[in-house]
Amino acid sequence: MISKKLIRTDLNLLVALQILLEERNVTRAAERLSVSQPALSKTLQKLREAFEDELFTRTAHGLIPTPRAEALAQHLPPLLEGVEQVLGSDVFSPETYAGSFKLLLPPILSEALLPSLMVELREIAPQVQIVAGEVTPDYQERMKKGEVDFAAFVAQETERDILAEPIAALPPRCYMGVSHPLMAREMSLKDFLDYPHVRLYLPGLTRENTSMVDDVLGQYGVHRTITLETTQFAAAVGVLNRTQSLLVANAGFEGSGLYQDLITGCELPQELQRMIRNSHSEHRGKMSLMRHTRTSRSAAHQWLRTLLMKHLTSPELTAQANTSAA
Repeated sequence: MISKKLIRTDLNLLVALQILLEERNVTRAAERLSVSQPALSKTLQKLREAFEDELFTRTAHGLIPTPRAEALAQHLPPLLEGVEQVLGSDVFSPETYAGSFKLLLPPILSEALLPSLMVELREIAPQVQIVAGEVTPDYQERMKKGEVDFAAFVAQETERDILAEPIAALPPRCYMGVSHPLMAREMSLKDFLDYPHVRLYLPGLTRENTSMVDDVLGQYGVHRTITLETTQFAAAVGVLNRTQSLLVANAGFEGSGLYQDLITGCELPQELQRMIRNSHSEHRGKMSLMRHTRTSRSAAHQWLRTLLMKHLTSPELTAQANTSAA
């Protein structure tokens, strides 16, 4: 049932509030809204009266939102996106859309995602250009500035206006070359620890932050021997194929394109699986697809977000996306 308060509310006030939250500056917000600064100041006063809160305090560095405004910032983007969909914005057509999107991806994920993504884009959106680069330490700031559209990374801490959508993980498996001595038998924890290991990691994240298996083993006072740590999956596969090293990663690698005849996977030792279930480490290092709230109402960005999540949640891509957790 529609309340009297909602009937009396000017929804344009919510749009102005969202822009103020994004810009933190009256001048820039007024420019985006195509209104004068005095007019926007009057709008801000109406917002303060409507929410019975100051919402922002002025400082030399711009507007600082109050806790009440911070709370509203969590609900406004999806709310306004829903209103825009109801209003019926211009129909987005991938077939005729000519635009460019900038993605930041870890090397492991880039190698797996881009071939399949580009094949589908060629079929359904031939004029779309993808510019892909590696994730940099300042990726969230670059997203805020509009330099980056999407980033896939472990979202340990995200800024207020960065939306992070988790990529589902598959259970970890142990990988080895196709001629490995352990390939034809059930692996014990002793077997697992007797052989050297290769560990894949994401640039900018340490093993202490992301490695679930090493964290669990450490809780039980045991350790595996890691002889190579690398960001490059192709290099890791080459090492597995030519040595007796092992690699722990999420399920799906054995079916991933060029490598399916070079490596094979098996379940982790039963004892290690029990150790993982009894620990609090199984959700460490999970990858997320991130975007700025600025793009929440962009039909083109929403379309690509859906396409990216489709590819990122396929078994092969899920394996690569969450490798850092192992």
